[in-house]
Amino acid sequence: MNNIGNFAYYKKESVRCIFLTATELLISYINLTMTTSQEVHYITKARRSIIFGVLLFILSCGVPLFLYTTSIHRAELPSHEVEAKINSFRDLVRFNIPVYVRIDPSHESLVQEWQDSLDSRNNNDGLGGKWSLQLKLQDEEALKNEVYTLDVNIVSTSDQNSYKVSSSSGNISLNVEPTANGSEFVTNVLLNSIFGDERKQILSILGIKEDEKDSDIVFPYSNTYNVVFNLFVENGRPVEWDVESAIQAMNPVFDALSNYANFKISTQVQLYSKLGSSTRYAEDLKANIIPKSELSTFINFGDWNLITHDINPSINFILYFSKSNYEKVPLLVEGSNTNSFLIPQWGGVYIYNRKMPIINDTIFKLNTYELQPIFEIFTSQLFELLGVPKNSESPWIRIDSLNRVIALKNLKRSLENLSSLIKLSTSLNEISIPESTKFHTEQALAYYDQAMTELANSHFEEAIVLASKSVESSDKAFFEKEMVQQAYFPSEHKLAVFSPLLGPLCTIVLIGFLSTVKDMKSKKQGPKKVQDKDE
Repeated sequence: MNNIGNFAYYKKESVRCIFLTATELLISYINLTMTTSQEVHYITKARRSIIFGVLLFILSCGVPLFLYTTSIHRAELPSHEVEAKINSFRDLVRFNIPVYVRIDPSHESLVQEWQDSLDSRNNNDGLGGKWSLQLKLQDEEALKNEVYTLDVNIVSTSDQNSYKVSSSSGNISLNVEPTANGSEFVTNVLLNSIFGDERKQILSILGIKEDEKDSDIVFPYSNTYNVVFNLFVENGRPVEWDVESAIQAMNPVFDALSNYANFKISTQVQLYSKLGSSTRYAEDLKANIIPKSELSTFINFGDWNLITHDINPSINFILYFSKSNYEKVPLLVEGSNTNSFLIPQWGGVYIYNRKMPIINDTIFKLNTYELQPIFEIFTSQLFELLGVPKNSESPWIRIDSLNRVIALKNLKRSLENLSSLIKLSTSLNEISIPESTKFHTEQALAYYDQAMTELANSHFEEAIVLASKSVESSDKAFFEKEMVQQAYFPSEHKLAVFSPLLGPLCTIVLIGFLSTVKDMKSKKQGPKKVQDKDE
């Protein structure tokens, strides 16, 4: 009985304990539920505030800042002005070259006849109104300061017609008969013999006729050139040269070309300069011959130390001293009367052959007398590399013609650069056009207008300087660093850059915003559903 009573007691106590425990758990659950509900409400409210705050910050500050930092500035270029100048370029070109005539007063009427003949030839060739020689009569004092002078001596027969051009000035001496044949002779001398190459180049620049001249030889125009005089010795025996005196003798040429470009002159001597081309021995000439087919490989670019690292174009002149000078076997260039040759857009080469034997164990020196004819060849090669007109026998007249031709070339090139810039900015809508590009474009057009005015007024030295400035400004406009960089950064690249940065942020904010809106809607709809059920 006691055992049964004890069992019943423990059973009741167990049930009571279980009940109490369950009750306590229920109360604890209710308390916990009430506490959690309050905390959840607080957290939800804070979360909403944070989400809306972040969203407001993004919309008010982030989006404007993003649009500002990623926007592309496109300055307005004077495209219509550039197009108008391109269309009127050929019509506005005016070259009026004054030629002052010294003639016996009794034959002054011939000057007008010659002028009519010159104008007629120019009109037939397509240069009427664009390029002309203006024959003028002046007194002796005026003739002293003029560019071109024509000294006329009247002769009796056409057999005596002749002319001579001064090598140091723009003076032309004419012996001519006072007839129609004499007029034709004067026209041919001036337009063909003296200014013929200049006229051909101007016709080519204006697009009236194609120039047959091979322009691949000529260096592209630059306002600065490096001129390097090299003495390359085939073996290791030392050779000296009086190059400073030779350059001084050549300085008048560089001074005459100063309006065309700046020339930085340097020299170097290099030993052990082995040929890059092969030679053959000619038994009849008792000489080693460099075939024409081997001239293209004459320069040993792999072993020779050539100064070509400067950003400006380098015009190289090489005086090659062969080891055959010690062997009394000359080294000759096939088909060359001057034993020299030209390398297009690179420079010129002269191969020196000593006529007298060289004493062994002595340092051989090239003196000024020996270098003079060599540097005259270099001067001729320089003219050809720069595209100096060839017709005239006077270097002075040729350089003057070069100034006019290059001035016109530079003006055309300036317009071509600006036209390319306009096309580029039109075709690439997303490319940046900074204000500096607009400034350089307007500056190039201003220099262009000034140069055209100086050309029309026969101020050719001022015109070439202004034309060079116009090209330089147009190059700066086209090759603006900021614009060129933007040209290689299209919108697809922008998407690839910004997506990893903005994608995660925008995704988190968007999901949080949608979740908050959904939660707010569900809580608003909850009381309505309860109210509907009660009704």
